Amino acid sequence: MPVYSPNVPKTHGHHLPPTLQTAEATGTVLNTSLGGAVGAFERSLIVDALKTTRGNRSKAARLLGTTERVINYKVKKYGIDPTRLRA
Repeated sequence: MPVYSPNVPKTHGHHLPPTLQTAEATGTVLNTSLGGAVGAFERSLIVDALKTTRGNRSKAARLLGTTERVINYKVKKYGIDPTRLRA
């Protein structure tokens, strides 16, 4: 059982590592919905895969473990231009 001692300083939230602090304390409060956050993450993954494969949708699909049809749908949905990612 913990014992309170007036000589021992209290532990406050700011003493904890960032992973244990609240979102408000660390300034990481999301201003988006879950769907919006998932969409942004998904778009980022697709863009990264297309950059890695120099805009090749078929290779990007294999890299992400999905089909080219799904990649084509998501490219259109998120307005991604794979030709710009060929460099």
